[in-house]
Amino acid sequence: MTRILPFRRTTSTVSRLTTAAVLTLAAAIATGGSVDAQGMPPSARSSFIGVADSVQLEVVDWGGEGPTLILLAGMGHSAHVFDGFVPRLTSHLHVIGITRRGVGASSRPKHGYDSTTLVRDLIAVLDSLRLAKASFAGHSFAGSEMSILAARFPERVDRLIYFDSAFDYRQLLDRVGVATALGSPQPPEGTYNRNTVADWTLYAERSSGAGFPESEVRTMFRFGADGIFQASATAPETLRAMVDGIEPAPLTKIRARTLAIYAAPTSAEVMYPSWYAFDDSARQRGRTVYVAVSAEHALQRARFKREVVGSRQVIIMGARHYLFLTHPGEVAHEVLSFMLSN
Repeated sequence: MTRILPFRRTTSTVSRLTTAAVLTLAAAIATGGSVDAQGMPPSARSSFIGVADSVQLEVVDWGGEGPTLILLAGMGHSAHVFDGFVPRLTSHLHVIGITRRGVGASSRPKHGYDSTTLVRDLIAVLDSLRLAKASFAGHSFAGSEMSILAARFPERVDRLIYFDSAFDYRQLLDRVGVATALGSPQPPEGTYNRNTVADWTLYAERSSGAGFPESEVRTMFRFGADGIFQASATAPETLRAMVDGIEPAPLTKIRARTLAIYAAPTSAEVMYPSWYAFDDSARQRGRTVYVAVSAEHALQRARFKREVVGSRQVIIMGARHYLFLTHPGEVAHEVLSFMLSN
């Protein structure tokens, strides 16, 4: 089943904050204990779970009553990217987030960024939480992990929800190419920019259409005592290893009930929030990226619908890539309707 929801704007598939993270396809190493991330919902609790020797993952428990839903962020993001969205779900669901290795407050080992290892990390978290099975919702890059998890460990997965992530990312990147994605234009930098948390949050909104929670900005990047940006918390080589380690999605082996929510671009002009500020060269690059990415996304959507038997698709016309941030009400409605259905 495919349902299309009309909205006026469409996804920006890249941003300065996450170009390398999302389309090549942030801050301390975990040491145990709990985390007090500024900007988290009051009910959220953050702790660490060991998944391998010297590797611990940050696990955020937002609480709530009902079936367990585990949220997985896109590449380069931590679970805190969902801090502002989750309160819409916790009246009906028990919601947990996992920050993958190499990102945010989770451990940053030198190895283990291939899809197989990342999926084994998820199984280790389930075991630690004594969850025989759970439902998963993942954004962007997390779609690869969910597809492999459901295909190889079907007994551990109840339902799957893809947030603009129901793609075979190995195939997508091999066909569209990293160079095309990285050609995406970015908005001109403001003269007021001092590289503060507020400045980075505003830039995210201008480039991707979604303002990340303060807790997520503080996790993605390192800021000095003066509040000024110092560096990304995720090493470039870690992101490259994640991209290189993406395995083909075994879509035909997925048996879990599945909902795929897509953001569908309609033109380059609405793909980029700062289109009005682009010069001619930037607009030409934007059109090139739009044509390549939107065509590939259409093929990927069709393949997913064909190969994941019984999957349900919702296409939100005009939603941006971070659709759970740009259209939280619509996404929350679809999630709750799906999770609470028989």
